[in-house]
Amino acid sequence: MRFSSKNLAAFYCQLGTLVQAGVPIQRAMVSMRNTSPRAMRSAVASLAATVGEGAPLHEAMALCGNRFSQLDCHTIDMTERSGALDVGLLSLSRYYENRAAARSKLIAGSIYPLLLLAAGVFVSNVPALFLGAINGKPYSALHYLWDTGGLLARLVLIGWGAVLLLRWLLTVPRLNVMVDRLLKAVPVFGRLRFDYALSQWVSSIRLMLAAGIGIVPALESASRMVHCPLIADAYERAEPLIGGQLEISQVLASTGVFPEELIQFWATGEQSGKMDEMLDRLAKFYEDRWRRSLDQVVTWLPRIAYMLVVLYMVWQIFHIFGSYVNTYNNLLSE
Repeated sequence: MRFSSKNLAAFYCQLGTLVQAGVPIQRAMVSMRNTSPRAMRSAVASLAATVGEGAPLHEAMALCGNRFSQLDCHTIDMTERSGALDVGLLSLSRYYENRAAARSKLIAGSIYPLLLLAAGVFVSNVPALFLGAINGKPYSALHYLWDTGGLLARLVLIGWGAVLLLRWLLTVPRLNVMVDRLLKAVPVFGRLRFDYALSQWVSSIRLMLAAGIGIVPALESASRMVHCPLIADAYERAEPLIGGQLEISQVLASTGVFPEELIQFWATGEQSGKMDEMLDRLAKFYEDRWRRSLDQVVTWLPRIAYMLVVLYMVWQIFHIFGSYVNTYNNLLSE
């Protein structure tokens, strides 16, 4: 099981600060055994022992199984080779800080809509429980629990299954690109996901350039490591053209995946020789944009909950009203 984003942000920040201050990685790892987040201390002790034997940090992380992501190991590997390990560690810290903040904000924004939806389900069935009958049939407390708690449980299972199915579809070659394209077309939510992927893609390229890695290998590594099938597929289609007569910005534009503003900034960096500065601006631009998209998602969640509750209440009203009509018709027919 992987560590939480909050714990990883703290770990990489502490370790990156020590390395940046000139502390050798072996000593830094030893000191981190007692100062790292509590949930990570056993893994950090294992890392310290492996690094103390002379192994690179990225190899020690890989030996921990899936506790550290492939992106983390690859970033540490590239920055260790270039002698800029502190840059890689601090960059990973910022990455996980942003991820933890986004997740916390999304969860906080979801609590009220979920409570509202649950309250709507429980309240709407109270009249049937009070009357003790519906459609001429007895309606007991067990029926009430099945229609309320049971319904919510079924919705949770359906949602959880949909998430698992979606994650699986995003791992299936070729199919994942089509699914990712469909997700991108979803209003608000799709833009949030794609802008976040672009932000991490640009940040990874900027990190590798700062660590002394060339633009072509940085582009390849970032495209393969980012969790976005659309970007990975775009790079695979663009790869044969890179190094030819076209500039990289023109090659990226030919894929039809990358936004116009990204192409323009990239082209400006190529022509001016200030690619680092342009990537900094792009990273900030997309970070600001996915944060605004996140704010829109949090704003729309209560509205969606209101709409679902209203639709459910209307359905319940017609359902109960129909039972009254049936009862009335039965009395007239007797």
